[in-house]
Amino acid sequence: MASYPIDTQTMRHFCQRSDAFFDGMKLLRDDPDSYREAPALLAVHGAISLTDAIRVCYTGKWGVAEDHREAAQQLRRLCGRLKADNTGVSHLTWLLSRKDAFAYREHRVDRNDIETACTHAERFEAWVARTFQEVVRGRSKT
Repeated sequence: MASYPIDTQTMRHFCQRSDAFFDGMKLLRDDPDSYREAPALLAVHGAISLTDAIRVCYTGKWGVAEDHREAAQQLRRLCGRLKADNTGVSHLTWLLSRKDAFAYREHRVDRNDIETACTHAERFEAWVARTFQEVVRGRSKT
């Protein structure tokens, strides 16, 4: 439970952004020849936006650092503070560790990379749904 009034407008903004990224990921993942790295990058950015929604809800702040890996560390600390299950952070960590490879490296992102990224994103999203009820309510698409 959040310890102070939640900035619901900002939290919803990040939830809606996350939903858009995840929806795009799901739409494009089955055509890697046409969309190449896009589904993997959408998986990463969906998880980042959902993490920002969690952080707004529980700390009043969101990420601004160029190094998004700090977000995973902060989320793990938040789980400790809330005495919440932190197993989903590993999915975020995996996605963040590959962000630069998906976006900037010469390596061609293949079907396996895309499927693995999408699976980690879906597992992260499911973990958030189980662990952070205030954020789940903020994700309502109404």
